[in-house]
Amino acid sequence: MSETDPAARAFEDLCAEMTVLRRSVEALPQAWRDSRPPDYTPDLARLVKALNDVGARMKAIEASPTLKMTPQAYGQGVRQAGLSVTQDMQAAFHTAIRAVQVERQQLTDIVGQARTRDRQNWWVLKVGLACLAVGIGLSPVLAYLLPSSVGTRVASFIVGEKDRWNSGAMMMAVSNPEGWQRVREDSQLVEVNRDRIAACQKVASGQEKTQKSCVITVPSEQE
Repeated sequence: MSETDPAARAFEDLCAEMTVLRRSVEALPQAWRDSRPPDYTPDLARLVKALNDVGARMKAIEASPTLKMTPQAYGQGVRQAGLSVTQDMQAAFHTAIRAVQVERQQLTDIVGQARTRDRQNWWVLKVGLACLAVGIGLSPVLAYLLPSSVGTRVASFIVGEKDRWNSGAMMMAVSNPEGWQRVREDSQLVEVNRDRIAACQKVASGQEKTQKSCVITVPSEQE
């Protein structure tokens, strides 16, 4: 044990004082017998027992590894403890940094996937618009090149009416409103005089011989 250690020096001084006290106590019975003092044997027995207990405890303290350590050993232990704590903190920091990096990479992947989907959607939209423009541009050419039945169906599909008749009526009304109005009026005139027109056709073809004239009723504009 180091001579410069205050704790060790204090412990040695205490042991020396205990030794002197023990010897003094052990010498008291003989001195008391010589001088015939009162009988303090029970008290002395208790005192000796207490001193023995203290001595046993002092031996246990003396046998402690901590008390036998030098200041250099104390310093080394403190440094090792500090190094262990520092290493644990570094490991915790590295773990946290790796977790943050993983989360950042996942976030980057999510953002990249979102951008990729946006680009794909925009590309699909552009392709769709281009195909629509090409289809609209080629529709008249296809309608001209294809047979009439197919062409009229294509035209009806482009106009958007329920059938080719309504599609044609709509196109004629838009192209020539006055002409379409005359067509409607003529159609109404024929519809009203359908039976008379049929009779007149028979007379004109010689199928019937009659002196009756063909009369066609023209409805007024109010009708």
